[in-house]
Amino acid sequence: IDSTRLYLTGLSNGGYGTWDAIERWPDYFAAAAPIAGAGDPSKAAALRNLPIWAFHGSVDPVVPVAGSREMIKAIQSAGGHPRYTEFADQGHGVWPYVYSLNTSSLRVTDFFPWLFSQQK
Repeated sequence: IDSTRLYLTGLSNGGYGTWDAIERWPDYFAAAAPIAGAGDPSKAAALRNLPIWAFHGSVDPVVPVAGSREMIKAIQSAGGHPRYTEFADQGHGVWPYVYSLNTSSLRVTDFFPWLFSQQK
């Protein structure tokens, strides 16, 4: 295992878990990609140097999109530069656009290259 390339990602409850883990251990991971989750904005300063790319659907009926928006804004306010993709008019099931090699026009084609280029 290359300890300089430990990545964390999760969706829905796993998105919450991703935020929680990086808030607890911000120096452990090389990058994180929470999908349709939320964290604690009061802990954003600890995340300002961690490469993060968060994803959420703009009309998610399960996990309010405000959770992702607030985390990204808090990290930016702390001096960080997280990436954020919000899928317009999409609900909770946005992970196929991130993880899949499908041909949807919503597909995020540069996610895996971005993720695997991160190193501590």
